[in-house]
Amino acid sequence: MALCAALLPSCAQHAAPGSEGATGIARYGRPGGMPIGTGIGGSTAQLEDADGTPPPEVTGNTALPIPKYDVAGPPPPPCGGCVELSVVLNDINQRDEFALDARGASVTRVIWTLLVNLNSDQLAVQPFVNDRKGKYTEIDANAFPLGKPVELVQEVRGTAQRVGLIVASSGAWTGAQRVSVFVDAVRAEGPGGFRKTFDSSAEGFTPRTQTREPRVDFHATSTAAN
Repeated sequence: MALCAALLPSCAQHAAPGSEGATGIARYGRPGGMPIGTGIGGSTAQLEDADGTPPPEVTGNTALPIPKYDVAGPPPPPCGGCVELSVVLNDINQRDEFALDARGASVTRVIWTLLVNLNSDQLAVQPFVNDRKGKYTEIDANAFPLGKPVELVQEVRGTAQRVGLIVASSGAWTGAQRVSVFVDAVRAEGPGGFRKTFDSSAEGFTPRTQTREPRVDFHATSTAAN
């Protein structure tokens, strides 16, 4: 007991520096009872907007603004006094046929003057006379410069009941869109030769098949692209 009494003052001296008194916690300068997360200056950290203004409350009666975007329309036709043959192609190996009545003309070859406003080596055009098909030609930039007339020729001898064009996709086409081929003129050579220039109408050009939403549109001279 005497030993414990002798050591009490010494124990008290060692405990004093770590004790919490009215002035706060020693060595940290924190006043007694200060909540964790509170700075010495008394401010409490908060997460809020930079300007301190909370966002407005959205209710069922609040009209939300709808953004508006300028959406480009389809490009103008690359020709005037021409016929646009178009189909919707969204997979490989799709096609539709378009035909003109040749009225049994005796021909030796048929020449089409065509323009395109889209290039792809996975799109193609193919002429035909009756059920005889001509060369399958890809609509790539080498064969069809955009907006420039190109002649597509089919050599054939015989009586033509109808002449026409096939617009098609090939085996690696990945697009999904309406694809157009523009016919500026068609000329049949031979004893019963004829020429159509589509100056005032589509001259009876119509879809022969109805697989891919085929359309025939006549474009007057005033609608040509500048």
